[in-house]
Amino acid sequence: MPEERLKRGYEVDENAIRFSNYFHVLRELVHRASGRLPLVASFEAKYRLGEQLYDDARALSKVKRRLYELRHPSDYPGAPGEELGVVLEGDREELKSALLLAVRVHLETLDPVKDEPSLRILRQIAERQERHIGGASVPDGDDLGALPVRLRETRELRVLPPLGEPARDDFVEVTEEGDPYLVSDLYVNGPENHVPVEAEEQKHFFHGLMDAELSAAELMARNSHEYPDMPWDFHADMARQVWDELRHARVHDILMKTELDCRWGDYPVGFSYFRSVYAHDLLGRLALFNSTSEQKAMWRHSHRRKVLMDRGQESVALVFDYLLADEVPHVHNGVRWGTYLMGGDEQAYRRKVAELRGELDETGAPRAA
Repeated sequence: MPEERLKRGYEVDENAIRFSNYFHVLRELVHRASGRLPLVASFEAKYRLGEQLYDDARALSKVKRRLYELRHPSDYPGAPGEELGVVLEGDREELKSALLLAVRVHLETLDPVKDEPSLRILRQIAERQERHIGGASVPDGDDLGALPVRLRETRELRVLPPLGEPARDDFVEVTEEGDPYLVSDLYVNGPENHVPVEAEEQKHFFHGLMDAELSAAELMARNSHEYPDMPWDFHADMARQVWDELRHARVHDILMKTELDCRWGDYPVGFSYFRSVYAHDLLGRLALFNSTSEQKAMWRHSHRRKVLMDRGQESVALVFDYLLADEVPHVHNGVRWGTYLMGGDEQAYRRKVAELRGELDETGAPRAA
């Protein structure tokens, strides 16, 4: 190993203050992106925002861990000082540029041996933020990492008004009934389940499935945004599920273009199911979506995969392979956080799930609808 002098770097308390400020910037970015994601119409822009949301959530989890290691409160490390509070009011691009500038200063100053754990985290944050801003130049400004924090205080996150309905690309037709081609037999579990095997019905089916994945991402995003006081691990789980659902939508988008000779926007979509789940509080959403819709989808994905493989449609069948794998942690999210909301009583949560399921028909839609 090369021999070199140790740099002075930052003292531990200075380092902790910097990471506290990064915490507040990243928490604001995650919160704001979660609220805004359903309002973004363009699928490509929505996908990029979801990917960046997950990147920032992972970074925040590592920042929290580093704060713990630096003997500093990690659940909520004080409130941002007055100066940082002003920075946090800026737009998303300004926040990301300011964060990147501070991280670059930090990397230049720290000792890479004494403080190697910080070095590794900060390099990763810098690489991601550079990717997020697309190579745009970072304007000179104040080093937000050096700004003071106010210990033993908190800062409330502003929550957007309730959502009317999600936004879709301008070329996507939104109707009350959605695509009439999608029959209820597609969404039941059991021998009466219909697996789309013909070209025309697969076009409609995967188009509808893409929209369903977008709605799922939007529900999870609003779960995080509208309930900011939930433990951080909840928000990290929601961010991962948002990204999962958007990746699923992208898979369907590619499949339609390359295998099925159709495209996003070829058929109408509807939001009746989204509205029926979103109308509930967080406990109801977890019970109806994660612990009911996602759980039942696991059986259907497995069934669809087998039928399509048996018919030699391997490229279509294998789409369901990873969808099925991803549903497992999504169902677990429902049990974990539904149980948390029931005071740690898992059986009470399961009784709540059974109660709400009793209000649904065999396709998972509310009986009144």
